[in-house]
Amino acid sequence: MKINHLLKNGGRKPYIYNLNFVLSDRELESMHGIKYVCMQGSMDRTKNLARKLSGILLGLDANYFEPVNLIKNSRYSAYRVKDVLLISHGVGNASILTLLHSITKVMYYADNLDVKYIRIGTSGGVDIEAGNIILTDTAYMPNLVAGYKISILGKDIIYPTKMNADLNQQILLNQPSNLKFKIFVGNSIAADDFYLGQARFDGAIKPQYDEKMQMEYFSKIKQLNILNFEMESTALASFCNRAEIPAAMIAVTLLNRISDDQISVNEETLEDYSNRAWEVAINYLKAQCG
Repeated sequence: MKINHLLKNGGRKPYIYNLNFVLSDRELESMHGIKYVCMQGSMDRTKNLARKLSGILLGLDANYFEPVNLIKNSRYSAYRVKDVLLISHGVGNASILTLLHSITKVMYYADNLDVKYIRIGTSGGVDIEAGNIILTDTAYMPNLVAGYKISILGKDIIYPTKMNADLNQQILLNQPSNLKFKIFVGNSIAADDFYLGQARFDGAIKPQYDEKMQMEYFSKIKQLNILNFEMESTALASFCNRAEIPAAMIAVTLLNRISDDQISVNEETLEDYSNRAWEVAINYLKAQCG
């Protein structure tokens, strides 16, 4: 982990505003020994995964166990299970980037310097049918540049966005051979807009493109081995590259964007698809922490 020198040389431990987290000895003790930070967009799904993982890693009965939220604000929620921290990140690059700065400071002060970050989420596949898993290799912006642009002091800087290949490989190696879905390793597009930024037609504002232009765009992204659309991979990859933290993104596809803009499966199937990303993450975590 590579940390801002001001954190290393500063005297008083800071208050982490966005997490409403006071870095007292008691608070830091609750975070000491974390080896994996698993991120999801939803607070509810983060809590549910904590409940499920507690049964697998700790043998706790979900009927008699209520996970305790370690973050006391309305922006994020976090739960610890053994040496795994499960935390919500909200929606989009801006939200997850704020979390990444905040939680990395916590990890540093808690002496968790060898931590790994894994995002678990959903996505729209590009010629990948619903229910399959994408492990991101390199994250792209919607303009098909492999990087993440941040405007700093009036200048645009583009940071590299390659995920950690070794971590991806370890995740793959710890999967059983009888999965009922496929796992692909390929590239992802992280859009700042759920609708026009993902070349959709179902937003509130009419797009300035037609189906022919959309298909031409899809053809270009397929040539770059881009397999899905989501909204956080560029921020995650660029931050973790700069901070020298191994990172991976596990995303299930909820639809094939080549043919659809809207999800057509029923609620039960949708939940099954979403839980497949959990399954991949749990298989890996169980091998490391079980």
